[in-house]
Amino acid sequence: MSMDDALEKRISFLRQVQTEEMSHSGRALLDHLLGTRNLLVEWAARPALCDAGLFHSIYGTEYYKLQAVPLSMRNDVRQLIGDEAESLAWLFCLMRRETLFENPGPDGEFRVRHRLTDEWLPLTKVDFQDLLTMTLANALEAFPRCSWFGRRNLRRHLRRYRNIAIPSAQTAIARIDAHWWEFWK
Repeated sequence: MSMDDALEKRISFLRQVQTEEMSHSGRALLDHLLGTRNLLVEWAARPALCDAGLFHSIYGTEYYKLQAVPLSMRNDVRQLIGDEAESLAWLFCLMRRETLFENPGPDGEFRVRHRLTDEWLPLTKVDFQDLLTMTLANALEAFPRCSWFGRRNLRRHLRRYRNIAIPSAQTAIARIDAHWWEFWK
């Protein structure tokens, strides 16, 4: 199966679970998922991370409550995108976002807190970097549709992670990091 066939199969699945009818950041969830994946592809992320980006909000998140796919269908998603990509998408959906930014933890280990059970989920350093990269792609994809106030707050928030982001994400953050005279935009 070629990459185009595999991608079409994944998009077909997302259409079947009605992501085109679900609203997200001023457009359809499917459009946001594709936009996030496209940023990751542009940033030369490995295929598993790009696939995780395509599915990054399907189980719902702490900020996006709608669930396109129930957790009971994780095996179906895993068969479609693979173990690594599904695991990253699941972590993205179930983590309490602020705990991602507390890494490494006080014991020097990487972890995030499960938003439903409150348990700590261990991460590898690669998992942490992948989740950070996906979080930045998610935010930057929605950035143009944010209000002026939302863009200002997002700039401030993203600026804190520029130094630990992958180089292509650093460049993307720098592009939206306006100078003081541009804040009227």
